[in-house]
Amino acid sequence: MEIISIDTVTRSIAETAAYYETVLGLPVSKEIGAVEVTAGRTVLRFREDADATGDQHYAFLIDDARFDAARAFLTAGPGLLSEGDRTEFEAQDAWNARSLYFPGPDRSVLEVIARRDLPRDLGAGPGAGAKASSPHVPGTQPDPFGPGDLLSVSEVGIAVPDVVDTADRLTEAGIGRYPAGSATFSPAGHIDGMLILVSVGRTWFPTSDRVVGEPPVAVVAQAGPASPGVMPGRYELAPGRVLVVRA
Repeated sequence: MEIISIDTVTRSIAETAAYYETVLGLPVSKEIGAVEVTAGRTVLRFREDADATGDQHYAFLIDDARFDAARAFLTAGPGLLSEGDRTEFEAQDAWNARSLYFPGPDRSVLEVIARRDLPRDLGAGPGAGAKASSPHVPGTQPDPFGPGDLLSVSEVGIAVPDVVDTADRLTEAGIGRYPAGSATFSPAGHIDGMLILVSVGRTWFPTSDRVVGEPPVAVVAQAGPASPGVMPGRYELAPGRVLVVRA
């Protein structure tokens, strides 16, 4: 279920545009009251809503071979978020992935995630204006991490009134549920893209002050080789929050 586009809101277009353009180096297209950010195969569109409440979460897919380069880049740039003294997080066995979290614009919690089971060609293809890094040759200095290393948006956090019921409905549509969910948290999707279904009022890991809100969001995804059983259609997750899956 590859995530193609996300349409949502931000409390500050200026802050959001400046962050993605100057901190992450991604292609940014500005218009009156909105900004589009291209991250590999995914386009994020933010419309300004100064009264929006809560904070948001997105995870960007990277190649596991670029994980150390990502850590160096983020440490020198926006900095890493931590839990105690930990800044690198190994996911549960079913995910076979590892992550780094970092602060984004408008109080968002951003993440880079390396999914080891994902075929290298799924998600490859840098966004317009971004150049993908060359593969690292052993014994040589690796290329610096850059915008071309962000292959797509791998996760979108979405608040829903009933996490379990929403996850059940998506499971019936072939959008799988990952293990270790709860009544307030349930990842739904596949290795090529997923929704993080959460309850309002939770905090975004690994922070204690970035709180889940209910901003409007429309996610467009494409069923792909890693998600063969997904049923195309439009899924109303909550008021103002929708998932559209294309065949």
